[in-house]
Amino acid sequence: MKLPSVAFHPWDESLAPPDIKTLPRASRRIMEVLKKGSSLTPSQTSRSWSLDFCHSPTSFNAEPSQPAQLGSMTFEKTSLSPDPFHPSAKAIGTSQYVTLPSNLAFRSIGYKSEPLPGFSEMGIPFDTKRGIIPNDHLGRVVNDNESWSDERRADPLPGVYCAGWVKRGPTGVIASTMNDAFATAESIAEDWHAKKPFLNEDQEVGRAGWDVIKQEALKRGLRRVSWNDWKRIDEAEKANGAKKGKEREKFSRIEEMLAVLD
Repeated sequence: MKLPSVAFHPWDESLAPPDIKTLPRASRRIMEVLKKGSSLTPSQTSRSWSLDFCHSPTSFNAEPSQPAQLGSMTFEKTSLSPDPFHPSAKAIGTSQYVTLPSNLAFRSIGYKSEPLPGFSEMGIPFDTKRGIIPNDHLGRVVNDNESWSDERRADPLPGVYCAGWVKRGPTGVIASTMNDAFATAESIAEDWHAKKPFLNEDQEVGRAGWDVIKQEALKRGLRRVSWNDWKRIDEAEKANGAKKGKEREKFSRIEEMLAVLD
């Protein structure tokens, strides 16, 4: 916001709650910065930038005089349903489009989660459209994703929890997923102390964890990445980044990442 001779365009404050003090610390800080804006207005400087929310890209358009060069991008305007502040709000297309001039686009590296084989047999639901496991937003997996609200929640599945992008979708930053993990851990601890049902409660095998899964993984020929393996991958990413003057160069393909271990 404090870039010299650069202005920030006003943003749609209807996307912020009336009282931002009710937000968690990280979210509240972001809203405070956005509301404050920049000291300059777009009319006072030749350079400016904006954050345009609720725009879904539909096409990259070539520059007419240079077909190999990006010239503009077309977006469909969206609205958040049922409202911007509902925990399960979804972006809905409005059939209104806007084309913005652009000669540069950045790709955000991410992924969409997929269900593991055996989810259906275990009764674990999965929202394939959003790429998430339906949950109560505190990490407890629930038996459906549509019928619960603050007044009526779906029943949680005993001992089944989730965290990260499979919990919230591929959004947010490291701090977002970190706080999600904290919330899930808190839910597990609360349920344990409340003596709520967990997995294998009525079985003598207990919770053997990896020792049980290992046999199935070996049977299927699946490859395990150990902590030491991860450190080798981490070192390779940093080395690749150093060649380009960056802190790291992330692998974008699993095959390339695993090749480091070979």
